[in-house]
Amino acid sequence: SSLTQEAGASDRCKLAAAIALVYLASSCPDLAADDTCLSLLLSRLDQPEENGWRRDSINALLALATSSSACAEQWHRVGGVAALQALARETAEEGVERQAERCDEALVSLGVRRVRRRTAA
Repeated sequence: SSLTQEAGASDRCKLAAAIALVYLASSCPDLAADDTCLSLLLSRLDQPEENGWRRDSINALLALATSSSACAEQWHRVGGVAALQALARETAEEGVERQAERCDEALVSLGVRRVRRRTAA
């Protein structure tokens, strides 16, 4: 994760490294994602989509959250649970049901209750 902390590395290089490391951690139960990588990807959730970076960050985060490598304590510590809850609400309000369901699945994997959403009357 030193690449994601390197002062001279471009933001896109740091982001690409974080996405790769989080995907790697999601597929290797003995490898944990570090706080820096998670925080970097979580910061993308508040950014507008730019060349697929936000989407890729979301997909990497959801892959990790639903993997056996996910650590609920870590997700709470870096604000990931709150970010996933907000993302679930946002995507449900936008009508992106599949992504809202994936967020809910990730939250359940982290031991958090599903986000309650209003349904149309």
